[in-house]
Amino acid sequence: MRPTLTILLLALVLHACGPMHQMQKLESPLPMIGSVGKQRSRLFKKDFQKVGEPILASAIAVSIRSVPFTSSMLGKYAKYLENQGSQHLVMEKDTTKTNRLRYFELTITDVIGLTEALNSADNEVLLKYLQEDTDLVLLSQISFMADIETARRIESAEHLYLVTGPNGALALQIGDAQTDYPISASVLETFDFETAGFCWKKDKRGKLQIAHILMDGVTCPGDTEGNPKKLDKTPDYLKL
Repeated sequence: MRPTLTILLLALVLHACGPMHQMQKLESPLPMIGSVGKQRSRLFKKDFQKVGEPILASAIAVSIRSVPFTSSMLGKYAKYLENQGSQHLVMEKDTTKTNRLRYFELTITDVIGLTEALNSADNEVLLKYLQEDTDLVLLSQISFMADIETARRIESAEHLYLVTGPNGALALQIGDAQTDYPISASVLETFDFETAGFCWKKDKRGKLQIAHILMDGVTCPGDTEGNPKKLDKTPDYLKL
């Protein structure tokens, strides 16, 4: 079933049919997946402040899946709508209907390709920012709702890719059809997200580069470091 909430609540149906709906457009406060920024967490709330995004010379594969709403995720979506100025959700008492509601979950899968892109000359300035501010993270997964037309395009796609669009911003590309207009972040109702950190190493010339993107949140493997400044420290035995 397509992840739309047309069966959910009477208040939303009335809002969508009213003249004000055509004047107001729900836009995501979150940028597109693949952006770099800072995650801020407070009690019962988290948000993401974007500071930049990579330039992608090649498309990066992403995965999409349709997920049933849980009560927790439905609460997050209701809060998103409230923050966007939409009417409150009037919850269905019939939980069998609530269990049929679904949303999209988008995740970066080509982590190696994205790592190579971040280390490329096109992203030299962004890489410098990442080296200097270890609080910066990657927006690695987003949960969102979409309008009927966007949902149809996503569901009919065999493959989805993250690309740098014609306007220079990150966007979703449907398969290899580069003639088809990309899907921008502004048409996605993004109400939840996950982030990933970075692990650093030095190449043979002693230049800092990203070794891994920590999608699973574990510690940096081997001789890589989450803080690149630690790689510049002189070992104690060399100070003698």
